[in-house]
Amino acid sequence: MTDHSESAPEVYDRTTITLHWVTAILVAIEFLIGRTTGLLPRGPLRVDIWSVHVLFGFAFSGVVVVGLLWRATHGRRLSPLNGGVLHLTAVATHRLLDLLLLIMVALGITNVFAHGFPLFNLWHFPKFGGDEFMRSINAWHGLIANVIITVALFHSAAALFHHHVIKDEVLRGMWPTLPGRANEH
Repeated sequence: MTDHSESAPEVYDRTTITLHWVTAILVAIEFLIGRTTGLLPRGPLRVDIWSVHVLFGFAFSGVVVVGLLWRATHGRRLSPLNGGVLHLTAVATHRLLDLLLLIMVALGITNVFAHGFPLFNLWHFPKFGGDEFMRSINAWHGLIANVIITVALFHSAAALFHHHVIKDEVLRGMWPTLPGRANEH
């Protein structure tokens, strides 16, 4: 392990950091709404909360796509601090999260149209497919949400492990509020 305490840590660019944390926050909010709203009695409040979920879902879709495009074209790439299995695990986890987020975007949008969702009971999305299709898409949407949360928790635990046990600069690279940082972009 290398001591990085005397040199400034390598950090991601401001846009990458912002998109990362906005994605994380939206994943948490969407998961919370998705797992609790069904517990409410049917009615206008439930439709309104699901409508917020749908709107945040469309925002999430945009953030995920912009984030992937940004990282592929402009985002700063950091040198790996660790090699071997730790690095391979980190790369695999990030690619898995990218894939899962894209699948969630596709399933979420499909789910809205499979339901013919009544946005705030003011406007209905066109309904595509029958009830069996709707139930299937909804089940996959929920399953992928559970998998994303599980992988995201593993990702978070790994970042904390790096910070507190390995004591390297991995977490600092994505942390938005460190004083004296020279973020680019």
